[in-house]
Parts: sequence; C-alpha cells; structure tokens
Amino acid sequence: MADSSLDNPSIDRDKFRCPICLEEVRNPKDLPCFHTFCKSCIQTYISSTAACTGDQSVKSIECPVCRKSITAPRNDVSSEEWASGLPKNKLIVSMSVDAEQKETSYCMFCLRNNEKVEAKHWCKTCTETVCDNCKSFHSRVPSLQNHKIVSLTNARDLNNDIEIDEPCPLHKGKYFEVFCQDHDQLCCSICFATKHRTCRKVEAIEDVAAEPNPMCPQLTPTAFTDALKKLEDIQEEYKNKVKKLNTRKQDICACTENKVEEIKALINKAHDQWMKQFEQKHSDAVGNIEIASDEVKRYAMTVQEAKTLLEKVVEHGSLKQIFVTRYKVRHQILEHVDCLCKLKIWDVVDDYNLPDTNFLNQVCKDEKFEDVKLLESPSGTMNVVENFASSLQNNRILQRRAIMAEKDWMKIKLENVSEFKLQSLVYFGLFVDDSKILLSVENSPSLQVYDVTDKTARCIYKYPCQSAPYSLCYSGESMDKVYVSFGTHVEHYQIELIGTVAIRKINTFQLEREMRAISRGSSVIFSRSNTERMICDTKFSVIHKTPCVKEGDRPFSSVSFHYDQQAFAFKGKNLIITDENNKEVMSCYLSTEWARGLAFDLQDNVLVCIRSDKLRQIKHGGGESRDIDLPGILDSYNVVLHPTGEKAMVLDYKKKFCVYNVV
Repeated sequence: MADSSLDNPSIDRDKFRCPICLEEVRNPKDLPCFHTFCKSCIQTYISSTAACTGDQSVKSIECPVCRKSITAPRNDVSSEEWASGLPKNKLIVSMSVDAEQKETSYCMFCLRNNEKVEAKHWCKTCTETVCDNCKSFHSRVPSLQNHKIVSLTNARDLNNDIEIDEPCPLHKGKYFEVFCQDHDQLCCSICFATKHRTCRKVEAIEDVAAEPNPMCPQLTPTAFTDALKKLEDIQEEYKNKVKKLNTRKQDICACTENKVEEIKALINKAHDQWMKQFEQKHSDAVGNIEIASDEVKRYAMTVQEAKTLLEKVVEHGSLKQIFVTRYKVRHQILEHVDCLCKLKIWDVVDDYNLPDTNFLNQVCKDEKFEDVKLLESPSGTMNVVENFASSLQNNRILQRRAIMAEKDWMKIKLENVSEFKLQSLVYFGLFVDDSKILLSVENSPSLQVYDVTDKTARCIYKYPCQSAPYSLCYSGESMDKVYVSFGTHVEHYQIELIGTVAIRKINTFQLEREMRAISRGSSVIFSRSNTERMICDTKFSVIHKTPCVKEGDRPFSSVSFHYDQQAFAFKGKNLIITDENNKEVMSCYLSTEWARGLAFDLQDNVLVCIRSDKLRQIKHGGGESRDIDLPGILDSYNVVLHPTGEKAMVLDYKKKFCVYNVV
C-alpha cells in the first residue's frame, strides 16, 4: 500500500479515494470489512500477498487497512477472478456521477455489444450510463420498468435520492431487506429464514429507517471530525515522544562518555556491553511507538473513509440508505477497534532514567554498568479510540436507568423470574447483559455464565481459573468487560456473548496489597481485604487504606451509581458510607449482626442482605428502613443490581441464586 496514505491520514478526501493508490477510486470493489478499493489495485494486492493458512488448505489475505483476514472463495481462484468476484460498491459509483463532466460517456449496454453510442441518461438502479434506445428498452421489460433513470445533464436528479440495494456478503445474489434489533444485524431473506425467524424484533429496513428516533443518531460527520482531530493530536504526541527520547538518549550517552573517558582503561568492556543493551532498549522503545503510531494511522484511515462516505450519504441518500450506511461504518469501526484492543502496544516508553555514573564503583563491585531503566506511562490512545467506539454502540443503559430512577424505590417489590441450585457456595456475581449473569466460583476455581431467560436458569459456559476468583466489578460503562479479583492480582476479561459464548483475558494487574472485594466508581476503585479497606486509582494502586474487620466468610462493598461513594457493613452492626477521599459521609445502625453483601439502588438507598428471606433497605441519608420479601431465598448473602435497575440478583448461603424483576 502507498506509504503516503498512512503518513498523511488527513489527505484531501472530497472524493472517494482508493487506500492503495490514493487516486479517485475506479471500478470500486468492497472487501467483507466494507473497505473499498480500485478493482485493479485490490487485484494486484491479492496477487502479491495472498497466501495459504497453516494447514495449506485455504488461501487468504489481510485487508490493507484494518488487517482483517479475508478468505478466498476457493483455493484455486486466480487474483483476477477473486477481485472480479468482489461486490461492486454501487453506492460510491452512484454518488460519483458528475453532471458537468466534459468527456463523452457511452452507453454501457451498447458497449457490451461492441457499439459506441453516446449516453444521455443514468440508471440509478443499474448504476450505469444508458442511451435513448436502452432507456426505451427499460420501459418495455417488466423487470426493468421500476428502475430510476435520470438525465446525465440534470445534476439535481443525479445527486439526490440515492438508494442502492446493499448485497448480503454471506448469500450471493441476495440483498439486505430487514433489520434484526435483537442481534443488531442487517439480514437478507436467507439470513432471516435461517438465523432470525425466532427473534422478537425484526422489521423492514424502510420501517426502521423511517422511525422518528433512528438508531445511533450520534453517528454524524461531526463526531468523525472530532475523533480525527484527536487522532491527529495523538500522532503528533508520538512524534514528540520520539524526539524527546532521542534527545534524552543523546544527553545520557554524552554524560556516560565523559565518565567513561576518566576511567577508560578499566571500563571499556563494561561500557561496550552497556551501550549495546541501551541501544536495544532504545530501538525497542522507539519501534514500539512507531508500531503504535502506524496502528493509529490505519485506524484514522478507517474513520476518515467512514466520515467521507457518511457525509455524502447524509447529503444525498435516502433515509434507508443513511440507516444502512450508518450500520456499515459503525460495524467497520467497531471491528477495527476490537483488533486494536487485542494489541499489547499501548503502554509506551515516556523517558529513561539517568543511571548512577559512578562507573568505577560499579565495575569493581558488579563488573558492569547500572542498566538504563525504561520509564513507561499508560497511553491515552485507547481511551480516545474506545470512547469514540462506545459512542457508536447501541447502548441504552442510561436511558433505561433514567426511567427506572423515576420509581419510588422505597416501595419497590421483587418478582422472582429465574433461579438455580448451585453445587457450591458462591459469593459474587454480575449481570453481563439482560439475560446472562457471571458468577465467580471458588470451588472448583472458575468463572461461570448462566442464562436466566427461563424460570430455571442454566449454566452455558465455564472458564477454568488457576486460582480461586473472588469479587467482580465492571471495568467501565460496558457490561461485557469486567475486573475479577484473585486476591494477589486482578484480571481484566472480555465476555463475548454474540454467537458462541467465550471469556477472553485482556490483561493482568499485580496488586501491592491483597484485595478480595472490588467495586469501581467513576474515577476510583474501592476494595477490601480481610483486614483493610482501600481506595485505589484505576490501575489498582492504593491511595488510601484503613484497618477494617470483615463480617462473615467474605468482605463486601458496593459503589453508588451517582457518586464515588462505597458502602459496607462494619463490625458493631453499622452501615458505613465513605467517599473517594476515605471520608465517612454516613453511619447507620442496622439492628442486625448478620449484615453481609449490599448494593446501592438507583436513588442511593442501600440494599443489605441480612441472612434471612428478607432484604433490608436503608433510605438515602438514613432515618428510614424496611424489609423486602425475597421469594425463593432463605438465607440472603449478597445482592447485585442490574445497571439499568430493572433486575436484581440475590445469592443464597444455601448454594442458590435467584433473579428478580424490580416492580
């Protein structure tokens, strides 16, 4: 691919350009990831890069932009056949027709018959130029009579009401007709018949696009412009880091050379070894930054292309086309973000330390120089990328939470909708979507996903752990990314629920102090061990710590939906609430010595398990309390509220859990 495309992601994009040749795209062809290329460019790319996978059975390429793996339709296909078989991007063709072009256009139907006849019209459905005779032929053929044909000299008719039937990438000859809101997926008739017949909300694309509040209204060209500006700032920051590291390297080397000259006879060998090691560290550090910068450039290209396409469609496309295009670019960006999240390159070197220059002492004692240490800092790149991706998600948790917050929570009841008899005691769990919960099971050590759609829940996935997992909490606004505490360390997991259920580890945080209960606020993490309660930053470094005696088998804590405040039951039968600075903001007498797990509701009242068939509710600010019946529970031990407030889960000390609707 042309290097300048990555070096200058903000290149003029008034026209649709091929990411390979950087020229206006000719005969546009789409890969399954929705990136568009000239047919000749992608054919050349396929010819030069296509290779068989490890089993030598399937030929594949990587998309030149997002690096998604694309498999060949068959192993013996030629590069020309492969490129020709790719779907034509008719939308780009339609939006690229120029009413003021000076060159004579010929009728494409006549050209196929080796006749050159001047074209005077454009068929929006065929996306080809036609002459007067072929236009008349359209009117005589029943299957062509509904095609939209306009004059090539009428710029307004050419550029307005663009609507192209989008082909289904899975079923050749079929087009997207309906949208499944249950799975957030465009479907052709075969997709619907084979995979979505039982889905509850499947509607025609025209009906969904015409709704007054279309999905993802925030998917606007302005959002892409803001994201591109931040990405450009990040690239500039990377360049400055490289300059800074180069300058620091020169300074350190100069200082080292001065000392080396003073005792050169004794330390030549040690100096040479030190230089080789430092050069390697520097090369690795700069190389990692360049890799990270390159990935940002590739992602910026995806965002830029999406912005260009969306601008044109918003200006000229129909409601249906705008909806379909928003869907395509959103999923294109989210897939690229998922690839970036899997890369372990985002903690970059920010500086080097200046080692002790008493080289004579070091050589006499250790026979080597003190190593230069890398000073790493977490990059804000993925925060920018993930925040932008999060804004594109169909995440209506906050809207649903706002509706539930209007209830009088001191009058709510719990309606049992699902339950399960467990084989061992389980102390912690979380909702990972509307119908799935995740439990941390200490014996045998595992993370288990349960489907709670029906009255009797069922375990649908087990993820074995090397040691006992304790507490769980969300790592951000998304329900499918969680932190799991193992006492000495915390692991970050992605819970994949679309298609085959899976749990994938993202990274690990080593802890300076034991943590058995964790809960995340907006800017801090609250945690507890058997002997301490702690307040940590988002990397689990301890900011505050206070002695604290646990109650029962496990320590518990919970964080407010609205403030960085945690609640916990303290020895002496008190409910204590503290803020992010470890300051006590409320203390309330519970009148029970059996208080265990607890949770804030949407009005910051506190729900407390009291080891009975009741759940105690303490009104925000104290002074009022009541007990809520728990159908199906005999010995309540921990309670978890769904982020929307629509459901609750209670763990029973008798090896059982129940899921409730909040009514």
